[in-house]
Amino acid sequence: MNCSRFETLLSEYVDGTLDARVRAALEVHLQTCSACSMLVQEVQSVRSQLADFPPIEPSEELIEAIIEKTSGRFHVRSIWAEVIAPTLRPFLTQRFAFATLIMFVFLLLVGNVIGPDFSAFSFSDFRPSALVEQADRFSSQVQKKWGQIRNTESRLVGEVWRLKEDLYGRLDYHLINMLVRSYQHSIEEQGARKEVKGEKKK
Repeated sequence: MNCSRFETLLSEYVDGTLDARVRAALEVHLQTCSACSMLVQEVQSVRSQLADFPPIEPSEELIEAIIEKTSGRFHVRSIWAEVIAPTLRPFLTQRFAFATLIMFVFLLLVGNVIGPDFSAFSFSDFRPSALVEQADRFSSQVQKKWGQIRNTESRLVGEVWRLKEDLYGRLDYHLINMLVRSYQHSIEEQGARKEVKGEKKK
């Protein structure tokens, strides 16, 4: 009995399904081979640990998949499982739901500011001609609000430019005054120096 032959019969030896003669030969080999003895101990330890786990029942999906792959039976899948569910799965997340809620609130606020008053609608307002009229009215309201925004923007830009020019004008005024004062001070110093030199000559 060698180690290769022993490893071939190891599973049956641990299960206890070998006949007495082969089992006796394996046990004689175990007495002289420490490597095979350690291998038997490891296998028995793993099996004892696996025995502590509860049995797991396979799911119906797994059974159907095995039957379909092995028997060739065609399994009809629903459109929801094949198309709709995989398409909607990326959107069914907490982040997407939060972003959708924020967008919905924003649209409500915009609708309350520039949108039509839906509470005043009646069934006659949903006629094609009425819908076209309401769309035109809503478009004119949007254009009016946009014009007001542009006018406000123009006024703000003009005010900024006016403040900028005023600031530059004040800076120029102060710079000119500083230059004039510096020039006058230099002239006064030159005059004082000439007077001092004249007194020294006398």
